[in-house]
Amino acid sequence: MRTPTGDIRTALGRLGADHPTADRSRRLLGWALLAVAVLLFAWILVLGATTRGQAEVRNWSTVWVGMDVLQVAGLLATGRLLVRRSRLTALAAAAAATLLLLDAWFDVMTAEGGGAWYTALAMAFLVELPAAVALAALARSALDW
Repeated sequence: MRTPTGDIRTALGRLGADHPTADRSRRLLGWALLAVAVLLFAWILVLGATTRGQAEVRNWSTVWVGMDVLQVAGLLATGRLLVRRSRLTALAAAAAATLLLLDAWFDVMTAEGGGAWYTALAMAFLVELPAAVALAALARSALDW
């Protein structure tokens, strides 16, 4: 019996093959991703034009705690995979780097003015961004293992 996970792995495995069908699938998927990116960009323009000012957000503290929990999970996974010298380190490190970049962005963009903003900026430039760059470099080097 085939599982959905097995079907996905099989399909993704075919994308990496050197075969005319795989080449066609890669091109089709690539164009589909580009089309989605264009649509998303258009949506961003709509949002930028219509969402001026302040927005009230429910569960704001839960969102921040959730983001931090995801960062911890990414760092734990990266550390564990790195100790095992697994090629999967590349995926975990890339995900953790992305989460750190997002955290820096949201910290700076949502901080109140004055001291809170300067603190967020300092954390971004002194901790989060350097850590994200280091994790991205680790992700790149782990691809060669």
